[in-house]
Amino acid sequence: MSELTLLIVDDDEMHCDLVSDMLEGEYRTLTATTSGEAESLFAEHKPDILLLDINMPGRDGIELCRALKQEYSDDFSVIFVSGHNSLEERLRAYDAGGDDFVAKPFEMKELLAKIHAVAHYQSNKRSLQDQEAFSRNMAFQSMAEASQYGHVLQFFKNSLHSKSLDELAKHFFEMMANLNLITSLQFHGRDTHSYDQINGQCSPIEENLFELLRGVGRLYDFDNRTILNDKHVSFLIKNMPVDDEMNYGRLRDVTAVIIEGLEAKYLDLQREQALKNILNSVQDMIDHVSDQINHHDSHMKVQTNNLIMDIRSSFHELDLTLEQEEFFTQVIEKSIKEMDHSEDGLSATSNALKQLANKIQGSLS
Repeated sequence: MSELTLLIVDDDEMHCDLVSDMLEGEYRTLTATTSGEAESLFAEHKPDILLLDINMPGRDGIELCRALKQEYSDDFSVIFVSGHNSLEERLRAYDAGGDDFVAKPFEMKELLAKIHAVAHYQSNKRSLQDQEAFSRNMAFQSMAEASQYGHVLQFFKNSLHSKSLDELAKHFFEMMANLNLITSLQFHGRDTHSYDQINGQCSPIEENLFELLRGVGRLYDFDNRTILNDKHVSFLIKNMPVDDEMNYGRLRDVTAVIIEGLEAKYLDLQREQALKNILNSVQDMIDHVSDQINHHDSHMKVQTNNLIMDIRSSFHELDLTLEQEEFFTQVIEKSIKEMDHSEDGLSATSNALKQLANKIQGSLS
C-alpha cells in the first residue's frame, strides 16, 4: 500500500507529526493544521486517504469534507477523528461521506488498524474502478470493432451483386465512408481503372503513386497515409488514424481483409467477362453454322428437284418398262427422305446449340 497518499489534518501540529512518523515507510504522508492549508495540499496532491479532525477552528472537518467531496470526485476515503464520541457525531461524519470514525483519546494501534483497513478498502475500490473502466473501454472497443466488421460484411454482400468495376468501386467507397476513411482505388490488370472517393477521378500524382508503390509490399504506411496492394488491386487511405493505436491496429486488420475481397471480386469479374467473350464467339459460330445449314438445305432442295425432273423426263428415252421406272422412282424417293432426315438432324443440332448458348448467357446475366 506504499503507493497510497495520506493527508493528516489536525490543528495540533505535534499530533500530525506523531501520526506521520508512525506511518512513515507505509504511506506517503502530508500534514496540514488548517482547513485552508488542507485544501491547497489536497488540490495539489489528490491524496487517497484523509485523516481529518472534526473539531478544528474556523471551517470544521465536516464542512471541509463536504466541500472536497463536492469539488472533487468521490475517489478518496475519509477517517474522521473527534473528541465527541456520540451517536450524533458519528451520524454527522457518516452523512458527510466518512468511511470510518476514531474517537479521542485513542491508542495508536487502534488508529493504525483503522488506517490499514480503510487503505485496503480504498485499494479494492480503486481496483474495481480500474476494472470497470477497463471493461467499459473493452465494451466500447468491441462495439466499434463489431460496427466496422458490419460495414465490411455489408460491402462483401453488395460486391457479390456488382456487375462492373464501377459498381464495385461505388460500394467500396460507401463502406470506407462508414469507416470514416477517405480513399482512392485502382484496378491494374490488362487495363487500368482508377477511382477517387471525393473527386471521382484520381489526380495525376495519385496515379503515379499507385504505380510507384505497387512493389513496396502488401501494406505500407507513410505519414498518415496507408496503401494496400494485391496483384490486381490497390487502394490508398489518405487519413489513417495513426495516433489512435487501437483503432489503427483494428483498421489494419480490417483493410487487409478488404483488399483480399477486392482482389477476389476483380478476378471473378474478369473471368465472367472472359466467359462472355467466349460465349459471344461461340454464338457467332453457331449463327454462321446455322446460316450454312439453311443455305445448304435450300441448295440441296433445288438440286434434288432438278435431278428428279431430269430423271423423269429421260424415262421415255431410256425405253424402260413400267416396273423399272417404278423401281428407279422408289430409289430416288428413298434417297431424298434420307437426305431430309440428315438435314433435320443438322437443324436440331443447331437449335440445341442455340438453346445452350442462351442458357449460358442467362446464367451470366
